[in-house]
Amino acid sequence: MDKQSRMELRRKAGYRDLPKPQVKVQSPVYSMSFACCNFKTSNMRQFNLAPCDYPRTIECPVCKGVAVNLGRHFKPPKNSDTAQWKKVEYLIEHGFVFQKIRTIKNSFDSVPYPETLAQAKEFVIKYQQYAAEPPHIKSLKQDK
Repeated sequence: MDKQSRMELRRKAGYRDLPKPQVKVQSPVYSMSFACCNFKTSNMRQFNLAPCDYPRTIECPVCKGVAVNLGRHFKPPKNSDTAQWKKVEYLIEHGFVFQKIRTIKNSFDSVPYPETLAQAKEFVIKYQQYAAEPPHIKSLKQDK
């Protein structure tokens, strides 16, 4: 008699308890990066929502300003790198929130984001059809 048959006999006789069903706790799939250009900081947040339902902005935990959802691919510059933060702010103001831009349909190749503010200005003009609606531009510029 094989092991599986012996275990079945023990379960039927009451000598073995059936394993309890495991309950999966649903956890967030993605951590999204929220950046505050006023304070030059970025924070990762998770929500028990689908990624498309994450909020576009939240309150910055440090300065209480606006922190914009820049997705899971955003790599924040150093706090001291003012030029890079100006580039990030410029891209956000024009609706580029670091989503992947794919110019060829059904392709995995994406356009790299610019490295300088000058390149960002050209980038915004060239890829303006891929821009999202800019999030609360007025509230981004308050406190400046």
